[in-house]
Amino acid sequence: MTKLLILSDSHNSTGAVERILHAESDATAVIFLGDGLRDLEEALTFYPKMKVYAVAGNCDFGALEPLDGLAAFDQVVIFYTHGHMYGVKYDLDTLTDAAEARGAEVALFGHTHVPVAKQHGSVFLFNPGSCGRCYTCLLYTSPSPRDGLLSRMPSSA
Repeated sequence: MTKLLILSDSHNSTGAVERILHAESDATAVIFLGDGLRDLEEALTFYPKMKVYAVAGNCDFGALEPLDGLAAFDQVVIFYTHGHMYGVKYDLDTLTDAAEARGAEVALFGHTHVPVAKQHGSVFLFNPGSCGRCYTCLLYTSPSPRDGLLSRMPSSA
């Protein structure tokens, strides 16, 4: 079983990212969904061996990270993006279509700052909300990503 730590939208809350990484330092990997790449970079100085997948968000000005990515964990294909290029504030159809076109079973996104965990067609959609508002997410790939845990960590964690 793979334990993925999903974070998004820290928006200058380096301390929140540091606390979350400390609390979940046993995660197999971190997937950061944009809007706070500098926060992530600073926090990772304490965890140099942590495996990280990251994409740029609409507020990550000058970032060199891609806008989306694809990874597989325990044979579960995951499409991940910030979401602004897929119109996630309006509907989730474009995001779902993009994930399906890439053969993904799961689509991770941020941008809205609102946690989401739901099946949409053949794709399980997951948004951890804003870790700047103390939301974080653990997604376990086995037995099913649909069994993922969405949690709110206290800001003093």
